[in-house]
Amino acid sequence: MECRERVLTALNLETPDRVPCHTIFIDANNVDIILGKPQISDFDTVEQLQKDNPEGWRDDLSNLIEAVETSVFSRCVEAAIAIGLDTMQVGFIPLQVVDIPGEERLLAKDIFGRVWEFKNNEGNFNPYYLYGTMNSPEKWEETKEHIQGPATEKYTALAKKFFRRINKKHKDKIFVIVTNDLAGVFESASQGMGMAYFSKMLHKSPRFIKEVHEVIAEFTVACYNAYMDVGAEVFVESGDLAYHTGPMMSPKKFREVLLPAYQMITDAVHEREGKIVLHTDGQVTPLLDFVVDCGFDGLHSLEPTAGVDLAFIKKKVGSKLCLLGNIDVAHDLVYGTKEEVYNSVKHAIKTAGPGGGYIVSAANMHPGVKADNLRWMVEATKKFGKYPIALQ
Repeated sequence: MECRERVLTALNLETPDRVPCHTIFIDANNVDIILGKPQISDFDTVEQLQKDNPEGWRDDLSNLIEAVETSVFSRCVEAAIAIGLDTMQVGFIPLQVVDIPGEERLLAKDIFGRVWEFKNNEGNFNPYYLYGTMNSPEKWEETKEHIQGPATEKYTALAKKFFRRINKKHKDKIFVIVTNDLAGVFESASQGMGMAYFSKMLHKSPRFIKEVHEVIAEFTVACYNAYMDVGAEVFVESGDLAYHTGPMMSPKKFREVLLPAYQMITDAVHEREGKIVLHTDGQVTPLLDFVVDCGFDGLHSLEPTAGVDLAFIKKKVGSKLCLLGNIDVAHDLVYGTKEEVYNSVKHAIKTAGPGGGYIVSAANMHPGVKADNLRWMVEATKKFGKYPIALQ
């Protein structure tokens, strides 16, 4: 099978020729190790802009963000091809570089009110969430008006150019799928408002929180439709719904304020015969029925260090959800030996692979993950993941 058919077969809960292999991202420092460093780094570009235009360099950089994100994700996909992954997800972050008085850090703000710092990952931009600013009904009304108007117009057009450029270049070698990582509905709402204000309004006015989720979902649907207009077939909705100890709020509350927004998104993707996976870290076991009822086709992360029991998940929802993940990024893909990585992959395939509906994937991604360990993960998947699964 080719990559696309292999991944879609697994997402359809059927048996491909072998278990597919995926990561949500490859951080730029590892991309540089796999492909070699580019001649000019992101921060070299910033330095040059500051020299050329001391007063207006932030505007110049904002105008380059689209090109930078396209280049970053294109290199990320090239690195994924180089190590043999079957699929890699791409997706822009709706950011604008900002000047905040008293701040010397390189900061940006997104359309949901979040402020980010561009941290330096060996010369590469690494967005790091700092705080939310959408902390009053008045600010929400301003944000909503922008999201429903200029932002939707701008970013639906961007989605088409962004995906078309990357997919056209790489589609014969890997199955390129789409994510809204760092721009998912739940995180955009809760982080955009700041957790203190979000929590306050969750109890004071759940209808308000429901509206925020649904407006962001409408924006997401518009972007996903734009992606599908130029060939995208699979989406990963990003939203960390749980801590290591359990969900961020009760399953009942999630159903009340978030389920309608998620259903809006999954319905839109399914109407055009696409597939959609939910990514969330943490201990998500209490939310399995919620994930199914939202209409997702798959669930990613299945974080082993959060105590997620892959065998239990497979038994409970393996006939309803394609499972992705469970390869540890705290030890195995950071400090682990080749044998440890092989054993981790072998265990995951033995547990979740039989009958299909499983995709090997790192439970998350961060700059501490090692390029060699990612290669070993792919090697082990190809060694142990052939169907029929026959592991001792």
